[in-house]
Amino acid sequence: MRILVEKDVAVPMRDGVTLATDIYRPDADGRFPTILVRTPYNKADPLLTNVIMFDPVRAAAAGYVVCVQDVRGRYASEGKFRPIHQEVDDGYDAVEWCAAQPWSDGRVGMAGASYVGATQWLAAIASPPHLLAIAPNITASNYHEGWFYQGGAFEWGFIVSWAVNFLALDTLLKERPGDEAAVGRLIRAMDELDRWFRHLPLKDFPPLAGVDYFQEWLAHPLYDDYWRRVNIEAHYDRVKAVALNIGGWYDIFLYGTVRNFLGLRSRGGSEAARKSRLIVGPWAHVTRSLLWMGNLVGEVNFGVQAASQVVDLMGLQLRWFDRWLKGVDNGVDREPPVRLFIMGRNLWEDFEDFPPPGAEELKLYLHSGGRANGLWGDGVLSAEAPGEEPPDRFVYDPENPVPTRGGGLCCSDVYLPGGAYDQREVEARPDVLVYTSGPLQKELKVLGPVKVRLYVTSSAPDTDFTAKLVDVYPDGRAINISDGILRLRHRNGTDREELLEPGRVYGIEVDLWYTAHVFRVGHRVRLEVSSSNFPRFDRNLNRGGPFGLEAEAQVAVQQVFHDPSRPSALILTVAP
Repeated sequence: MRILVEKDVAVPMRDGVTLATDIYRPDADGRFPTILVRTPYNKADPLLTNVIMFDPVRAAAAGYVVCVQDVRGRYASEGKFRPIHQEVDDGYDAVEWCAAQPWSDGRVGMAGASYVGATQWLAAIASPPHLLAIAPNITASNYHEGWFYQGGAFEWGFIVSWAVNFLALDTLLKERPGDEAAVGRLIRAMDELDRWFRHLPLKDFPPLAGVDYFQEWLAHPLYDDYWRRVNIEAHYDRVKAVALNIGGWYDIFLYGTVRNFLGLRSRGGSEAARKSRLIVGPWAHVTRSLLWMGNLVGEVNFGVQAASQVVDLMGLQLRWFDRWLKGVDNGVDREPPVRLFIMGRNLWEDFEDFPPPGAEELKLYLHSGGRANGLWGDGVLSAEAPGEEPPDRFVYDPENPVPTRGGGLCCSDVYLPGGAYDQREVEARPDVLVYTSGPLQKELKVLGPVKVRLYVTSSAPDTDFTAKLVDVYPDGRAINISDGILRLRHRNGTDREELLEPGRVYGIEVDLWYTAHVFRVGHRVRLEVSSSNFPRFDRNLNRGGPFGLEAEAQVAVQQVFHDPSRPSALILTVAP
């Protein structure tokens, strides 16, 4: 089918600001359903399809009008860019504008990935009457937990690389025209992020000096009203659109992908919304080839079934919109709602829910003789509860943090490549506690939430604890599966701060989010425990001072207990 393209159509918002929109539509008479894509990443970019994970030309050829819009304050659109917060009202207005056009049949969907997924959810919680279906890829549910912060720690590597590489240049060119010094600092930072990551204090980070939204993110470390008003999880009852949630096990926004599916299925504001679906593959957020749906994720090849040529997520999205926007009876609504790539077996399986019915918790307890430090320590994992055992101890020095190696990362694959990597170099450090099971006699299928319960002390008034689940192969490779962090001042909730009493034992829980992974026969289950994962997360300076303003660090002595009254454990969700 031939298509027509209109460039830079001015779409008015309720306050008079106009947003530039490119319209792709079939060269044919009649009215068509519309798919709206709202992006901060430049609708004119030749790599648009890779960035937004949606091909407007293919969709228009399939009988849809596709409107690709620069969000407020970005590229060809008017206004001032205020990430996340502007997208509720603007999203509503853009949806309703699409529905009112002469080429529209009034049925509107939305599509796109990452921030372009956020624009879908933020529009959906405003309940625009004509929004019937969305297809959010690799995006969040709570912009405090799982986008800007995690477990109270700042997502430093993501925030810096995202803002420096994708946001700030257009902001500076629009808001500070002629400021060549600021632009120069930013461009140099793109090539030197590994050096800039270590800058303190965070508030004075030179490449983003004067960028208002960066300062806003630092100014709100607590979950407060700034975050509540745009928390998708608080507003599922207002979402009437049905959602196709697509995510990756190594994606930085995995938590939100799963939470959005579960939340909408249980609390969606319409019968259609509760028919939402979940698809999760082994993918990371960004790869060096810019091909998100690749089968090589980090150092692990997950096989051709994970590759884009086989999966065809664009085709799956069009099939979704065919059902909910065109009314085609293609069986989408009768298929199992959950489709997961099972790592380890490297195949897809369908389920009725996540976790599947019958899944149970399995506790693997930490054991040692007090010397679990590093790969050659005496740390053990087993289903047997601990006896009287001495605690493990390590020293956390913020000037020498444990380096990030893989995991759910974004958005500088040169300095912070995400995905599955051998962790033995990290595990060789004495400030990483390593607990390993014996070789498995039968497969262990982990399918659902992963968390770690620890009993700890610190010599500092505030500190972090990190945890990482690892699959140890018979040849010794130690491949990361999932990980998490907790900033202890937020141990009782991210909406409050409570400093530690040095030396006092605290029971804490570190959330490692979700996975679908089979530990094969002969493999071993491993847990790493430490106090840093840098630069993925900012370094806790251990002083308990105001966030973002500190520049001086102190060393902390940490202890992890595992005895009958303090049974630290890895808690897995195991499929029946």
